[in-house]
Amino acid sequence: MLTQDAAYLYGDAQAVYKVRQLPRLTHGCDADDSQDFGGVVLTKEEGDRIGAALGPKGKGMILQNHGLLTVGSTVDEACFLMTLMERACKCQLLAEAAAANGLAKVLIPDESAKYTFENSSDPETLYWEGQSDLQYEEYMSKSEHRG
Repeated sequence: MLTQDAAYLYGDAQAVYKVRQLPRLTHGCDADDSQDFGGVVLTKEEGDRIGAALGPKGKGMILQNHGLLTVGSTVDEACFLMTLMERACKCQLLAEAAAANGLAKVLIPDESAKYTFENSSDPETLYWEGQSDLQYEEYMSKSEHRG
């Protein structure tokens, strides 16, 4: 795990990479178990496959060749987790690019990631953490969505 944003998803994030797994972020996910995403979910079976891959405690996953998916107890929670996953993916790509050029990656210790997860990933915390993002978006849109 390379960024604190990913710590919110510690142990429950599911990512699918054909190449290799990301350390600690994909806890409990087997790269050989990856399934192709069938596109837009038009059937119950495709939704069931995605739900099964996410699992009972999962909060987010990467759909191969499609993008990110997050879930939450509220829309606000799911939106905030999406923001965190986007940041974590960006940090991961930047770190991988830097590592390819010889810079060593410094991973967040497992104990620190677990502590952050246990103390900041409950639904209420995630809801409130996301409020500033929503307020910013409302400010930037000049509340045009309200008509």
